[in-house]
Amino acid sequence: MTKTCKAHTAQRRRRAGKYKDPQSSWTKTTKGWEYGRKVHMSLDAQNLLIQDWMTTTAAVHDSTMAKVQIDSGQGYKYFLADSAYDSQQIYRYIFDRSSMIPVIDTNKRKDVSLEKQCQARWLGIQLRQSYAEKYKNRWEIERTINILQEYFTLEYIWYVRNRNYDAVLGLAILAYNLCVIFNVLNSRPHRKVADIIGCY
Repeated sequence: MTKTCKAHTAQRRRRAGKYKDPQSSWTKTTKGWEYGRKVHMSLDAQNLLIQDWMTTTAAVHDSTMAKVQIDSGQGYKYFLADSAYDSQQIYRYIFDRSSMIPVIDTNKRKDVSLEKQCQARWLGIQLRQSYAEKYKNRWEIERTINILQEYFTLEYIWYVRNRNYDAVLGLAILAYNLCVIFNVLNSRPHRKVADIIGCY
């Protein structure tokens, strides 16, 4: 989540009905209601390089961008995702369009019997249980987002007219990936970026 203005400013503009950024919107997160744009990223959990990214309004659900993320992961063995991606359509797309094994956290819906699920989701849930150890690597994306927010200031990108958010994010992600590559070449911890970012 990238915030395009301060929370109290967004609230004031909501009451006045005068939002400036047509691509920002409200969404409910674990921190409550937030205003801005959502960043969707694909990460190689082994080498910690960001493979692909895109921005949408905050109201766009993560699963809406799943097909793009699945396509960007062609050639990888596993597709790791949280419960927002647990749907019959996404499982079918993975099985039909890729050779990846989906390891997706199960969305424990109320009053839904697993026996009544379609074959694709039923198989996906079984794979999630079989590859539970692999799912631990999904948290690498959360750690990466924290680094991007803390060291590359991606939590707040203020809206100005004609600002290209994809370009701003792309430059930050490029800088992050270069830090990771530098660390790999110099046998350093992959995510040791504080000392590099501090050299400006």
